[in-house]
Amino acid sequence: MGVTAILLAAGQSSRMGKLKGLLPWKGVTLFEHQLMTLEKSSVEEIIVVFGYQAEQFMKLAKYFPVRMKFNKKNPFGKCSSILSGLQAMKNPKNNILIAALDQPLDTDTINSLSETLEGSDHLIAVPVFLGKRGHPVLFSGSLHNDLLTINEETMGLRSIFQKYKDTVMEVSVNNPTILLNLNTPDDYQMALKQQIKEDRSPC
Repeated sequence: MGVTAILLAAGQSSRMGKLKGLLPWKGVTLFEHQLMTLEKSSVEEIIVVFGYQAEQFMKLAKYFPVRMKFNKKNPFGKCSSILSGLQAMKNPKNNILIAALDQPLDTDTINSLSETLEGSDHLIAVPVFLGKRGHPVLFSGSLHNDLLTINEETMGLRSIFQKYKDTVMEVSVNNPTILLNLNTPDDYQMALKQQIKEDRSPC
């Protein structure tokens, strides 16, 4: 079973005060880092959902093997962007990786989720570091129709987690990056310090 990644890049970055995707991360913009990571992974198809200031990201995305989707309903919440990505999938039977622009990705984590879910009877795979769940989340393609029912009123993906809580598989990874959420300037500065510390750590 292949994997389709849906990268959510439609937010307004209101709490950050500037476009998160254009922030420097590992020598490139955060947006480019996300696409580079997905491209290096075992993901078969990459769909990027744009919204606010889409042109800023589209001019970067054209250098990557991605499908671009503009979400006109972006102001109404993240669920609309997820739905846009789901509807753009070439193969609805693919497993579905939901990734956010402000949550730095890691190729090994993505591949581990894919390999683990593929060889199990579980329907959802989530990475875990030191007992804490992180991102991104991988959903079985069999949940495609269920995912199409999400909305803001039922708390989006949380409703799917609740419905299928007995089929969630936790995949242990040795990577604290899965816990990062770059929502504010303080979050970003702390993440940069963590990254520098990790880069200096001996192998």
